[in-house]
Amino acid sequence: NKRERVYIMSRIVTIHPAKEIHRYGFESTQVYRARIARHLGLEYVHLVSSPQLRPDWKKDLIKLGFLEKELICVPHSFSDIGHADLSVKPESLTLADGDQVELNEDGFVASVTLADGSGRYYYTKGPFLFEDFKEKELRWYHGNGELALEGRFIDPFKEPSPVTIFYPEYIYRIGGEIRSEEDLLVKFLARWAQQTDLFIRDQQIVPKPSLWRYMENTDKNYYEVVHENVMRDLRLANLRKANRYLVASEVLTDTLAKQGYDTKFLPPMFTENPGQIKEVGPVLDYCLVGHMGEGKNVELVIEAFIDLYKRGSKAQITFYGGTEERLAELQNQYDLPPTIHFKGIVNEVPYHLHQCYLSASYTELFANACVEALNQGLLALLSDVEIAHRFYAGQSNAINLFKTKSELIQKIEEMEEPDFYLSNEKNLALASRYSLEKVAQTYRELLDRNF
Repeated sequence: NKRERVYIMSRIVTIHPAKEIHRYGFESTQVYRARIARHLGLEYVHLVSSPQLRPDWKKDLIKLGFLEKELICVPHSFSDIGHADLSVKPESLTLADGDQVELNEDGFVASVTLADGSGRYYYTKGPFLFEDFKEKELRWYHGNGELALEGRFIDPFKEPSPVTIFYPEYIYRIGGEIRSEEDLLVKFLARWAQQTDLFIRDQQIVPKPSLWRYMENTDKNYYEVVHENVMRDLRLANLRKANRYLVASEVLTDTLAKQGYDTKFLPPMFTENPGQIKEVGPVLDYCLVGHMGEGKNVELVIEAFIDLYKRGSKAQITFYGGTEERLAELQNQYDLPPTIHFKGIVNEVPYHLHQCYLSASYTELFANACVEALNQGLLALLSDVEIAHRFYAGQSNAINLFKTKSELIQKIEEMEEPDFYLSNEKNLALASRYSLEKVAQTYRELLDRNF
């Protein structure tokens, strides 16, 4: 069956710069995508378009949940040893005094930082990349020591660039030509891409005219992801009618379709192993999950719980996520009562230990963590903000909204009353809309275009 054969050959390919590695960002959505590809029996490829200047760079992404074989760094691929396994033993190196060697956990050389301050070599089965600290340049080498590719970091807002770039990034010289990161990506795709691939680029906000041209001219199955509320300022969203968009919200999918854009709703995650239907109450245990950045408005929640403690409330809250620096900053800012707990970044949030999910975010398009919590049978108390929070509250009586700190305090006190009970049934029903099987079916439809 030709249709079946083509489907099995298909790959799901994410294109993303991977400039920062967070568990609670784009990457969590991309790990869900990788898991769906595996569920469908398809190859997943995480195509990283920016140079990865970290010793043994794959290990950070493997920790997030990707498999080693799924990772390709585009600039590294221009070196014939750029993706080789690390295999150099430290005793085989000739070092100068003060050179610093970093080993991976297997004892192989991952990088050597030169004592004279000139730069750092990154290793696989040999030195394949040199980061020149003085010139702010990168040089990739083949296994035989021949130069494969050169890169230089340019900020177009501060200095002229010989090629068109829209944001600070590396530009490259290869075979006498100068190319932008995007042009290098297109050069890579020209020899690597297959017609059966499904390409998904996760940063629609950054315009990529050469990539768009390549995808359109070669008739590739290409989508870009809209992951934030672009309606707040459509002029800044860089949307175009010729592109196809996967939108992380049912509401926004319809709004953009009415404006004439080609959109399809794609949940940025999926749910599995749902919790039990039960009555929850009185509510004394809350959790909040996120990167603790500005958009999450965690200060309002901390201040509310400080006030609640002073008023004799027994309600507790546990925060998951946030860097050590950010958590230290919050802890220094407030005199925290024993009812506020910070757990930092964890591999898996233990939602089942809590009764209610709380979010004071200024805006949410899909709210992954909220849906994960609903799937575990938690109640939810959410800021009254557009798209996700209001949409979910409209679907379930086990989701409460608040507008102000005093309203948040009032709701928590009401839910703490000894006679307060609420069934989580509608929250479980809401989360089941995004089950693995339903989301996998959407991917099947996206792949189906090739048949």
